[in-house]
Amino acid sequence: MKKAKIKFKIKSTYVLNLIFEGNMTYIHRSLERKFLKMSAAFKVVMLTGARQVGKSTMLKTLAKNTGRVCVSMDDADIRELAERDPKLFFQMYKPPILIDEIQKAPALFEQIKLLCDESSERGQFWLSGSQSMMKQAGDSLAGRICILKMFGLSKKELIGKAEDIPDDYSLSFFLKRSQHYPVNTILEIYQQIWEGGMP
Repeated sequence: MKKAKIKFKIKSTYVLNLIFEGNMTYIHRSLERKFLKMSAAFKVVMLTGARQVGKSTMLKTLAKNTGRVCVSMDDADIRELAERDPKLFFQMYKPPILIDEIQKAPALFEQIKLLCDESSERGQFWLSGSQSMMKQAGDSLAGRICILKMFGLSKKELIGKAEDIPDDYSLSFFLKRSQHYPVNTILEIYQQIWEGGMP
């Protein structure tokens, strides 16, 4: 069977070729650095955002080769265990852990709170879920959790400059910095608005 090849042309000033041959090219996100920094400061870090914005992809990429357990509440058997017996769930899936789609198993929050209170280790729980869970997560894990919101892909991320976060906001710095970015025309700006920032 021949492998499918798909090419996407994004914007008129540059071309991003994503060739699908069993693996999709990962686009680094500006939020990665902040997420890891918060993971070093808080026991729990939760990533929220619109559906299909790239939450799971980013977290799984950051967790790769770190020894972190990754589970998804999309799995009916795992979700049933999490809801029925949260304590047994964490005996089977020990921290450090990434729990994807945690809004489908809200019973886990109380057990996460107990585990946080038993340990001083930071970054033991990475969570992803819908924005509807922000209040419940914040109330259940007050003082233990940092909640970050992911937005759609920015142009900076699309051209491979996700790590380019300025620490100097002077005009001279921005003029110099602009030399490393493609020039935006009004048509390209409208095209980016039309296409949106979903991966």
